[in-house]
Amino acid sequence: MTCAVPFLLLLPILPRMAPTAEDIMCRVAENQERAIAARAGYVYDMNVFVRLQRAGGVLAREESRDYVVAPTEKGAQRKLVKVEGKILEGKKEIAYKTAGYRTKDMDVDGALTDAFARDAMWRKSEIGPMVDWFPLTRGRLEKYVFQLVGEENYRGYDVYRISYHHRDEDDGDCWTGEALIEKNEFQPVLVTNHWQCKVPVAVKALLGSNVTQVGAKIAYERLDRDVWFPVTCGGEMKLRVLFLYARTIAFSVKSADFRKTDVNSSIEFGADDN
Repeated sequence: MTCAVPFLLLLPILPRMAPTAEDIMCRVAENQERAIAARAGYVYDMNVFVRLQRAGGVLAREESRDYVVAPTEKGAQRKLVKVEGKILEGKKEIAYKTAGYRTKDMDVDGALTDAFARDAMWRKSEIGPMVDWFPLTRGRLEKYVFQLVGEENYRGYDVYRISYHHRDEDDGDCWTGEALIEKNEFQPVLVTNHWQCKVPVAVKALLGSNVTQVGAKIAYERLDRDVWFPVTCGGEMKLRVLFLYARTIAFSVKSADFRKTDVNSSIEFGADDN
């Protein structure tokens, strides 16, 4: 899909005009840059939670990290405030309070937990969780086909419900999902995504690995006019490697306690503490 030039997107949609899904998503994409810029006036708390389960749903490891996130000239920084982790090995429970904790050199659970806790929905160049999995930006829109399913009220917001799927599955991208878009400010309220394709048989045979049931969801809240923050993000996937290692990985990110700050001031954390 190709969006119109930006100034046309700012024209109001008249009450009797039924917008197309493409019209709506183009306006969303146009608003994303302004929304990201508006978030630069806020400091907030972020919690990241990761859980790994063995086959049968038995807990292998879980970890919670608390951060404080603040804007910078080039995006955002976050300060690690607290870590609480737990490992179960049979009947033995190991508690820890250090990011990146390992029980041994080849600790696959530890490496996966640390990677998800550090990188899940996070990018320093944006003040807020990273949303590359979701078709919200101009660069991502052209890869998807959209359909307007209907209109409804969701958690007090009047929204359009739009379904989408990737235009060309042959390029290796098989995301599909739904987006609820607020009708007045054309901002996302809730976006869900899941991977609809199976890992190719050739990949399984070559690597002995499989990733299935990949999905994620992100919810937004309005703090002020045209200021919308992603406040909860969550996802899950099943991973099997070399036919020996299998885990269900679940992660969630929650942002809260938003404090408005002077855009001319800055908060220095030093080096990023992820």
